Amino acid sequence: MRKVPQLAGKGGDASSSSTSANVGRRRFLFALGATSAGAAAAPALAAVPEAGATGTSAEAASGYRETEHVRDYYDSARI
Repeated sequence: MRKVPQLAGKGGDASSSSTSANVGRRRFLFALGATSAGAAAAPALAAVPEAGATGTSAEAASGYRETEHVRDYYDSARI
């Protein structure tokens, strides 16, 4: 097998400066990824209207309402 040369630091071990450089690089890449995810989510969050911003109450937007014309239809559909 071929012998792989190693960088020598104190006592022949890998230098501590390369280890701290790796940690710094990891922190940078983590921050970059977190910032990118936040930037991508910002337009999506801005597009969602607030609950009261549309002018309709939650009661009016909750679905089915029996109104006059609905009652008229029910009356006409009875046998």
